Formats: sequence, C-alpha cells, structure tokens
Amino acid sequence: MADTRRSLDIEFERKRDRAIFDAERRKQELFKKIPELSDIDTELSLAGIRYAQSLLNDNTTSCADEYLRKIDMLNKKREYILSANNIPPDYLEPAYSCKTCEDRGYISDNGASYPCSCYNKLYLEHLYKISNILDDGKTGFEYFDETWYSDKIDSKKYLIDVSPRAQIQAIKEQCLEFIDKFTDENTKNLYLHGPTGTGKTFMAKSIGLELLKAGFSVLYFSATSLFPIIQKYRLNIDGDGISGEQAYKNLISTNLLILDDLGTEPKSDSKYAELLSLLEQRNAQDRIRTAKTIIASNLDFKRLVQEYNQRIGSRIIGEFQTLQFVGDDIRILKKLSEL
Repeated sequence: MADTRRSLDIEFERKRDRAIFDAERRKQELFKKIPELSDIDTELSLAGIRYAQSLLNDNTTSCADEYLRKIDMLNKKREYILSANNIPPDYLEPAYSCKTCEDRGYISDNGASYPCSCYNKLYLEHLYKISNILDDGKTGFEYFDETWYSDKIDSKKYLIDVSPRAQIQAIKEQCLEFIDKFTDENTKNLYLHGPTGTGKTFMAKSIGLELLKAGFSVLYFSATSLFPIIQKYRLNIDGDGISGEQAYKNLISTNLLILDDLGTEPKSDSKYAELLSLLEQRNAQDRIRTAKTIIASNLDFKRLVQEYNQRIGSRIIGEFQTLQFVGDDIRILKKLSEL
C-alpha cells in the first residue's frame, strides 16, 4: 500500500538522520577531550575543498596530487591518534544499520534507483504486520497434507463424483494458479465454500502468505471483524491508531482482501449494502491496480442468495471462481488422532 511505503521512507529518513546526529555528537565530545582531532578535521575539510577547486580550475595534476597526499597524511595522523587512545577507527563515522545503502533505503546505480535489500525486508515485515495473517508455523502450502481427506468416492455423502482427496488436490492446483496469475486482468476472485473444518481458511491464508512473500499487500478479516471497520468509517470513528477513513481505504486498495467466515456475522440490510459497495469498489480498483478478493464461507450459492440477497449472490457468481471444499472436519480428525 502507498501509505506503507510512505511510512517506510519516513522511517529510513529518520534512521539516517539519527545515525548522522549521533556521529556528530560523538565527534564533538571527542574533540573536547582531544583538541588535536578537531584541528585535523578542520584541515581535512579545507584540503578537500582546495582539492575540488583545483579540479574545477583545471590546475596542474601535481597541485591536485599535493592535496591528495595531504589528505592521506591527515587521515593517517587521525588514525594514529585514535589508535593511541584505544578508539575504533570508525568511531567518528555514522553507524548506519545498513552499510550498503547507508540507511537511505535505496541504492543508486548508473542513474537508476532501486530498493535496498534492507528496505525490501522491512517492507515485507510491515506487510506481515498489517495483514492479520499470523505465521503460526502450521499455515502455508508446505504444510498441506491431503491425507486428512478421504480417498473414497461417496457421491451421496459429499455430493461430488470424485473423492475429497482428489477434490482438494485440484483446489490446491487452482489456488497455485491464482497466485501465479495474480496480476492478470482475467484472473477472477475466489469464493471458497464448504462445511466447517474442510480447509477453507487454511487455503485462503496460504495464498495470502505466498503473495505477502512476493511483496503484495494482503489483509485478512473474519466477517465479524470486517463489518465493524466499515461501520467505524461510516460513523467517522477512529481506532487502533488509524483513522476510520484510512482503514476503509486500505480495504479498497489492498492487493488481496481475504474475507473469512462470511455468513457468521449478525444479519442486517445495511451490512448487505456495505458488502456490495465494498465488492463494487474493489472491482473498480482492480481495473487500475491489482485488487483481488477471496471469500470463504460455509454457504453455497443457493444458501448465499437465501441468507443475503439476489444482488450479492449475482455479484459473487459473476465475479468469483467457485472452489467447493468437501470432506470430514479435519480439526476433529486431528484431535481424535492425538487421543
């Protein structure tokens, strides 16, 4: 999100200013104790200015070389004094946390500027922090285990003509394709539906984690926590250090919005209108900049229309790819396996 990058730019600027300020403070304190170092620092500055002037004025090479030799001599003299007083040679230099970019956050190369690895690392940390997706060591495609799904075909029980295991393997492939083609304009949103405990939340969060690693912004909310955010925006109420307006803007602009457990929130006509408005605005945003949505729910399309209304059902049917989850409650199976 743009506000995240702005906040990072400010953070790097402050970090660099702090390193330079601390170096200047150390320098002044040391100069009081060893005045000779202050004299050397003044001579170095003057020699540097005169060397630059000699180059600009097209003076002879010998003149420029003379200033270079003086600068070298003064540096060695300063190093000797520091060493004699058991002071590290870089004590007077700013202690940047990143030596590569010197806390600028960006590296310049042949006129081009690109983010430093430290900037990318911090950017990802910010994305994880605001995403609401906790990396609990149990979520992610590397933890996917299809053996929790039955390999038996039971069309009467599961209402499909393949086994739950074959179904979840196919869903996994479709989710990986969604990630691979995330920025394609033809990639549809995802509607994950099926009984409780069949892996909808796991799959949605796993997609979110992969996109976070790729540098995309992701927000995860349950339906019960999403609608209060929208209500705060409508009532112009701030909370958790962020304005209601900014929180709502984030819902619109984030690259991926995951809305979990749709259908568990208290029902009201205003919430239906809010959901429809959110989907419409994200759809408009997606035409400008990637803004996909994943909805997970226990409701199939028939129940979705019954619980909400025809307009919401029609919007989701038209703009979302449906992935049907089937099988037994994995959470119960795992608990039983521990007994």
